Amino acid sequence: MTSTSYCSQSDRRRESRFIANTPATLLWDGVSSSVTILNISVYGALLGGAHVPPVGARVTLIGDHLEICGTVIWQGDDRCGLLLSRAVDPLAVIDEPLVRMTEPPITLRRVAPGRYA
Repeated sequence: MTSTSYCSQSDRRRESRFIANTPATLLWDGVSSSVTILNISVYGALLGGAHVPPVGARVTLIGDHLEICGTVIWQGDDRCGLLLSRAVDPLAVIDEPLVRMTEPPITLRRVAPGRYA
């Protein structure tokens, strides 16, 4: 009896994927759908949502730190994969804007019970 075993192949993507879990809106053919960017890389994104477009659909993905066109390259029941039309910085999509302090922080000292200066 011949036995065949299969080993999973490692993910051979060139670019790293970053977990995002970021809300966004997906537009295509006059349809607007709320989605979650589950993960994102330089040229692709995994989206989750109740209503996702079919394979081959040209879409626009709009989020807080992103607005980009793409093409759906695969579709499942509640998720789809996008090939983005240009390179994006994944960290800029998932990170909150940094608040840069131009002045040193204020330090308060207790000078009396319930009083600070």
